[in-house]
Amino acid sequence: MLSVFAMIFTVLTGTNPETEIPSVLQVIQDVNQFAFSDDSSLFLFMDDGSFFMDPLGMCGRTVEGSWISLDSNRFEINGIWGWNNGISLINDKRRMTMYIYLRSMDTVSSESLWRSSDARLYDVYFVIEELIEVN
Repeated sequence: MLSVFAMIFTVLTGTNPETEIPSVLQVIQDVNQFAFSDDSSLFLFMDDGSFFMDPLGMCGRTVEGSWISLDSNRFEINGIWGWNNGISLINDKRRMTMYIYLRSMDTVSSESLWRSSDARLYDVYFVIEELIEVN
């Protein structure tokens, strides 16, 4: 039986606190990749340490690089930033630190949206904690 707190949490967040949700790092280890969208871009973390960010539309920001785990939900991404169908700086290297909270294990298919048609998009909250240019 759910406690009053659990019922309120479930109503507010759409998730049940008694149902354990794995960390993002655990999902990457279990299914070999982790993908999500902010309705503008798609973010893909591969289990080999590669990272891709591509726009949903015909133009937008791109990142191709690598990621490391700072903890089970925080990641440092180093990559080359560009712009799809637009002007980009040459060799625009940046480091981005991101905190990602997996809200649920619900996923939607990214079929026909992106380079990885078999990727499943997870429901997340995320915060970009840092974005800096690196040499």
